[in-house]
Amino acid sequence: MSGKEATPVPAHLAGELYLWLWWASEQQQARFDLPQPVGQVHVWVDDRLAFRRPDDTKVTAVMTGENPASSLEARAALAGGKVLQELRVGIRRDDREFSVTLKGPGIFLGGLKVPQVLSEEAAEAVVDRMFLIEEAQVVIDGLIQAFSKVRGSSAWSRDVLPSIQAWLGSPPVVALHPE
Repeated sequence: MSGKEATPVPAHLAGELYLWLWWASEQQQARFDLPQPVGQVHVWVDDRLAFRRPDDTKVTAVMTGENPASSLEARAALAGGKVLQELRVGIRRDDREFSVTLKGPGIFLGGLKVPQVLSEEAAEAVVDRMFLIEEAQVVIDGLIQAFSKVRGSSAWSRDVLPSIQAWLGSPPVVALHPE
């Protein structure tokens, strides 16, 4: 941040964003068609999911390793009423692959991994790395905007929530806000 505080994100929206990303990545075979300047990207749940109780800020369950999103434990955490606190996603845009952890109710970015920079000269390598970091941020912003568009529409209550609940194996205990 550049001296200004970020607008606070209502606590339930971050968990809903993380759950929506997980659900949408599975429903769309990881393919997202985002508005320009992003375009088509592939996004998937990578190697980390962290859950918390809805009334707490502390992580109470963590799933790591190869494809934790497909584990019964991850679904059981949601069925038990826990919400996502952290979500590590993999992102592929064109031939570049990134990974980043979305953290907490403030949607902070952690552990960003960008493709290897191939520039020989140090100055060029720094510029290339800065470009890749900015590219990852643009993609994350595009995903958040796509979620915001869906979340702010009537389709959220009418179509998306019922689909997420069916995907979870109704009746879910997960606290999803219809409005």
